[in-house]
Amino acid sequence: MPVSRSKVWTSPTWSALMVTKLKVDASLSSCHCAWAENAAGSSTEQAISRKRDVGILVSRWFGRCARFQRRQRYCKALRRASARSPGFRKQGTIPAFHERGAAEPMKAAEPLVKHLVLIGGGHSHLAVLRGLGMRPVPGLMVTLISREILVPYSGAMPAFIAGRYQPEDMFIDLRPLARFGGARLIQADIDSIDLEARSIVLPRRPELSFDMLSLNIGSIPDTSGMPGALEHTVGVKPIDGFLAAWEEIREQAVRGLQQGEGYKLAIVGGGPASVELACAARARILRDSGATDAELSINIISAADEVLSSHNQQVRDWVREELQRKGIEMLTGQHVTGFAANTVHCEEGGEIKADSIVVATGATLPEWPVKAGLATTADGFLEVNRHLQSTSHEFVFVAGDAATIRGMERPKSGVYAVRHGKPLARNLLRYATGRRLVRFTPQRHALAMLNLGDGRALASRNRLFFRGRWVWRLKHWIDQRFLRKYRDLPQMRQELTIARGLVDRREERELRRHALRCGGCGAKVAGSILQEVLETFPATAGIVDKGVEDAALVPTPAGHELWQTVDQLKAFIDDPWMFARIATLHCLGDIHAMGAQPDSALAIVGVPFANRSITRGLMRELMLGCTMTLTEEGCRLLGGHSSETEELQFGLSVNGHAEPGKTLRKQGMQQGDVLILSKPLGTGALLAADMRYQAGQVWMERALREMLASNRGAAAILAEHEASACTDVTGFGLAGHLLEMIVSGPVKLYQGDVPALDGALECLESGVFSSLHADNKLTERDIDGSDKLRESARYEILFDPQTAGGLLAAVPETRAKSCLAALHEAGLEKAAIIGQVGDAADGPARIVLV
Repeated sequence: MPVSRSKVWTSPTWSALMVTKLKVDASLSSCHCAWAENAAGSSTEQAISRKRDVGILVSRWFGRCARFQRRQRYCKALRRASARSPGFRKQGTIPAFHERGAAEPMKAAEPLVKHLVLIGGGHSHLAVLRGLGMRPVPGLMVTLISREILVPYSGAMPAFIAGRYQPEDMFIDLRPLARFGGARLIQADIDSIDLEARSIVLPRRPELSFDMLSLNIGSIPDTSGMPGALEHTVGVKPIDGFLAAWEEIREQAVRGLQQGEGYKLAIVGGGPASVELACAARARILRDSGATDAELSINIISAADEVLSSHNQQVRDWVREELQRKGIEMLTGQHVTGFAANTVHCEEGGEIKADSIVVATGATLPEWPVKAGLATTADGFLEVNRHLQSTSHEFVFVAGDAATIRGMERPKSGVYAVRHGKPLARNLLRYATGRRLVRFTPQRHALAMLNLGDGRALASRNRLFFRGRWVWRLKHWIDQRFLRKYRDLPQMRQELTIARGLVDRREERELRRHALRCGGCGAKVAGSILQEVLETFPATAGIVDKGVEDAALVPTPAGHELWQTVDQLKAFIDDPWMFARIATLHCLGDIHAMGAQPDSALAIVGVPFANRSITRGLMRELMLGCTMTLTEEGCRLLGGHSSETEELQFGLSVNGHAEPGKTLRKQGMQQGDVLILSKPLGTGALLAADMRYQAGQVWMERALREMLASNRGAAAILAEHEASACTDVTGFGLAGHLLEMIVSGPVKLYQGDVPALDGALECLESGVFSSLHADNKLTERDIDGSDKLRESARYEILFDPQTAGGLLAAVPETRAKSCLAALHEAGLEKAAIIGQVGDAADGPARIVLV
């Protein structure tokens, strides 16, 4: 296809290429002349051959330049497309190109058509989640189910036991990683799997349907043939269970040594885990107790003739001498037959006494994967092919210790299991999209590194053997590099598409700062905007106007009052069941705040565009969470409305009833009343941090627990203690809701006593705010306080929007202490007195920070 001259020469690269071509042509001409002059020494055919060879080389060179130019044009087109359609790289698709000035077509919603469920938080699934975050698959819904959210890295456990690592040096938080990978996160055990129906049974939850399944569940010690193991021993796996037991063992050992009673620790198993555990436990116990080797007895009990039988002889000899030097006794050739209290039973009637017994023998699997009907190997593990695909069910993939590749058996060790991550991630996505799977060949030998607990380590591979402090430093570097890979995640791009010139730079920066919109109550329309819109509406006939109250009052013929309220939230966590429970409590908050009893509700549900199976599963999880919570609150679900939305949404229209004159109102505070807040603040900041992968499991677990606490009990306690006014603290923050309560006169607010959720102040100090925070802060014009008070994070938390927040009430000063004690006794541990109502004569209606 011909190209116009103007288009060719407007490209700098093409200009350079054309100049180069002219130079090459001139060079060929001069070569031809030279060959003609030397024709007497060379035949014409030789000259033509040389010219042809040079021409071929030049043509190839020029062809490479042309291909380079085409790549340059392609990359430039991609950059232009990226500018017009932010986020296209994330989705792995290239939007259609349009002429300059042409309008972009409306982006269609991406339907969810396939459901991938990951069971277990093992190392391989970490790689899958990170890969999904880097290259998402539109239309694929991913769910991660894990018993624990803080998962330990097994390679760092000996250093943690020895006291060289802190918890943050060995644990990986699945919550930010799942958020980064776009996966729903469910913390639960597995009851069973129905492979025929492709569903998973979870305790107290609806069945979870799936199209594809991946298992990365690790292993547990094999104690078959050892009666009494469950009752009298501690297994090294699962690691999280062992670490909890280890703290108790350490405390008992330290106490026994300090009291001069001595301590005996028996470790059953002769592999690397036993050696590392013995060395690490010895170092930690002796350091914490200040005792000597003579007072601490550690035995390694092994059925083999030597410990570390899988290592070379040089390693075995050196380790034997090292353990003897440390005073660790090796009882080899001892076949354990069972356990009793503080006793290890061996063959031929032998007994070994110990204060604590740890089992680090060969591995096996939990029962539920085998009962599901998956193919297994002779040693009881799940059999997979070289694609890490179950040999009995092609839609099931298995990785880590649980998997044994048919014909390629390898030791059950983290060194081998961690290699499954990349091929598993590739094959899961290839299977989901119908592409050919890639084969995985496990390595035959691996570099084994053992921590000796004293700042040294040894490394071996085949016949190679190294030891010393430099080996420990190398192991430390390898371990921490692995952990950083799944902790230091790329920050979410805050996309904002605005035509140049519509806003100035300052406004664009502010909009870009809040381009990542919050869920929960932080997703509400700003209060100032809402007020402006509502003022334009005519009064509704037949409804008694109650001003700023949270619900509309409708008189009933029976003489009781009917209170109605409505609320709806955008999903802020990726667990629909948990989200529905919290959203239900949030929607009931207005009724509870008024001291009324919820009676009935209508659901408002929005689910993303998906196929029938996924939509049905989402609806089932939402409605089970809702109805379970409503039943606990004594409320009925009458029906509802559902629709397709871009993101998961849930809300309720709630009816409540109360006797006339028995409800609590916002504007009834009396002079001298004490302000009590029933729950801590900070959900808005924590949810915003969670969206940015900056809120860990410890913070989020506490926040979710507070959000799941009903306000029903607190409302009853406040009414019992003669509260004069009450409201629930939700989207407009503590300051906004408190200002609604003030009729006249100032109210003192004890800023330092305002309770905060763990991590909330840290988030605010680092500049992580909810998207509604800035609008809530417009109320600070009605707040008096020194500059010092205004510069702290405790000031910012006054404007933090709350989801399923607590109750704010004014209680007579004489009843305040007993009211607070009753709230604490009811389980609201962070309820606090945060202020006091002043005299109207002291000034206008304002908040005064103290």
